[in-house]
Amino acid sequence: MPPKKRTRKEADLEGEYESYTNEQLRDALKNAGKNPGPIDAANRKLYINMLIKTQTTTETDTTTPSPVVLLSSPEKGYKKSKIASGSSSPLMRTPLVATRKLPSPSFSYSPTLTAEPKQKGFDVTKIEGLTAATFTPFASDGEVNLRVIRGYADFLLKQGVRSVFVNGTTGEGVSLTDEERKLVAEEWLKVAGKRMTVIIHVGSMSLKSTCDLAMHAEQNGAAAIGAMPPSYIKPPSLDSLVLYLQKVGEAAPNTPLFYYHIPVLTGVKFSMEDLLKAAVTDIPTLRGLKYTDEDMMEFTRCLACEKGSFPIMYGRDEQLLASLAMGGSSAIGTTYNYCGLLNNRLLKYFKEGDLKSALREQRRSDDAIMILRKYASIAGGVGAGKAILKARGFDVGPPRLPLLPLSVEDYGSLVTDLKSIGFFDWA
Repeated sequence: MPPKKRTRKEADLEGEYESYTNEQLRDALKNAGKNPGPIDAANRKLYINMLIKTQTTTETDTTTPSPVVLLSSPEKGYKKSKIASGSSSPLMRTPLVATRKLPSPSFSYSPTLTAEPKQKGFDVTKIEGLTAATFTPFASDGEVNLRVIRGYADFLLKQGVRSVFVNGTTGEGVSLTDEERKLVAEEWLKVAGKRMTVIIHVGSMSLKSTCDLAMHAEQNGAAAIGAMPPSYIKPPSLDSLVLYLQKVGEAAPNTPLFYYHIPVLTGVKFSMEDLLKAAVTDIPTLRGLKYTDEDMMEFTRCLACEKGSFPIMYGRDEQLLASLAMGGSSAIGTTYNYCGLLNNRLLKYFKEGDLKSALREQRRSDDAIMILRKYASIAGGVGAGKAILKARGFDVGPPRLPLLPLSVEDYGSLVTDLKSIGFFDWA
């Protein structure tokens, strides 16, 4: 069904709020009991819709709007609001209003807008360098081992890796319960939130679970969230994916959202350039992509989309140098857990224009990735990656079934193979 037409009252309010500056809009939201994040051109419409909702829907009276008192004085040229007087009444939580003119899905999510992101210094438009897709530590009995995460963060920082992506593919997020994912997210934010940029992956097969995880991540101060699409019952069109991501964004309206594009695993492959263009008006919180695909033409078009306003984190470690040559500046991957020093040298050499040295480091990285792939046929990519991390000096335990740990014999062979390429000398 088409979106509900604005009432005259709503249209009048919209006209009023459109004339507000971002600061005045923020003050009005605070006075209405909301706790908005930074307001910019990308999310301004969403916040205007939110404020209109608070003025037209209450628990006890749906005919008389609750007044909003501006906390800041009107600037020169600003027309004072006609509703800036009176007393307030209790507000009812309502879903945010989507701007995309598509059929309305049956599921709506009512977020609790009480969280103020703890990582206030995070500027999503300036994210660059390496982000490690972290492993989830398990004990020998298969239970999550939270105690090692502080040391894990220290291990990454010593390699110059200052950003992490938690509960993604490498983190076996889809093999964890929602409660386990929350515990892992909380621990990373507690031990590393003030030292690192912590991005929490919230994607799952259930929209309700995804929204719940997104809200939890915001309430605990995540710098950003990431979300891959459902991969069993898949979105059949780009429009359906846009609606899906709208709902995820509504659950964490103060937190930047990165869409996790990894079609080789999800089977969901739409134009990412078209998704970014749609996000400008339809997904206010979507600020970029975790782009794990080999389509370098699409990658560069995404980098250029909307005058380069969307950061694109490239997710193919074996093609890091190629992504830099195509204009990228941000990378996210598994091997940055144990090859952080190597890949930071690669970034440094490229920035200095020393392509020969940068290529040498890329080839070393690729040698290690070939060994990773060899043992992935036994333990899966995560199992083999955890074994390499252990050999590199930090043990996060085995993977969870259906993945398998390497046998003692296979682990010995892995270490021998790593020694043969000089891994322990340059990693």
